[in-house]
Amino acid sequence: QSPFLPTHFKHGASNDISSDPNDAFAAASCPKGNEDQINTQKRILNAFPPILSTTGGHSNTDHIIQVTGDHKSDTIAEYKRKLKRRARAMQPEQRGSDRWDQPRTPGSRRRRIVREKDLPSAPPEPPPSGYVIFIAQMTTKIRHDRPNVHHNQIRVIREISKVWKYGMSEGDRDYYNEFAREAREEYEVQHAEFRATGAYKQSSIFERLHGDGPWVRIAHHEKNSLEREISGYDTVKFPPRPEHFEKPSWVTKIEKQNVREAARRKEREERLKKKQEEEVKMLKEASLAKMKRLEEFDKYKSKGV
Repeated sequence: QSPFLPTHFKHGASNDISSDPNDAFAAASCPKGNEDQINTQKRILNAFPPILSTTGGHSNTDHIIQVTGDHKSDTIAEYKRKLKRRARAMQPEQRGSDRWDQPRTPGSRRRRIVREKDLPSAPPEPPPSGYVIFIAQMTTKIRHDRPNVHHNQIRVIREISKVWKYGMSEGDRDYYNEFAREAREEYEVQHAEFRATGAYKQSSIFERLHGDGPWVRIAHHEKNSLEREISGYDTVKFPPRPEHFEKPSWVTKIEKQNVREAARRKEREERLKKKQEEEVKMLKEASLAKMKRLEEFDKYKSKGV
């Protein structure tokens, strides 16, 4: 073992010298001339790579985590360490607010461009399952059929889930599951081609309606009845709610504050009313007790006379 470097930091010796550091030091101590001594010392130094290479490119303390024994605390510490590493690895131009795939528009969602597959020129990633594809198609149909009704996506998903579970046959569900599997396989090929060349071949089997709508098949004879119906819509982008339902956020905030203040005011009035009733009751009881004492005093006084 080397007297100045622990064994677990040694990544292997060079082929020019022995793997035992003691043999190398013994060879260095033999007087064979200055040139031989210099060459031997160089081989000794080359046998041990820099210690910083053992940290995998990170700082010397970044890989150290204090284990407390609490699973929740240890998990949070590990998560924070990963976030710090990712933040340091990001380029300065990736930290700005302009790294989005599209501008902010009402009724649409946008993604921050951090990964290569988030670029607008990257191939679109299909949904992970057939259930998600069916949800998107049915949501488009419901939004189109009820343009003047307030849309609640949570309630809509609950109803669509019931249709998926109880109102569809096994063959209909297999159709969407096969849809998702084939779309995922084609996406993997497109993504590999995009990473290698910076471009990819457009799909001839699947597409997104109007560029950012639900996924459907391209061939008309391969579509089911729902896909044929939504493919005939003029648009698949709908506002979050009708205009007469739209309210500014500050108006909604003030209305909620007024409701809470009215509830607190009503509670204060009820407490005050109850307190006044208790005080009136106590005064009545005190007045009756006083009248009773006066009557007893008058009786006692009349007997004494």
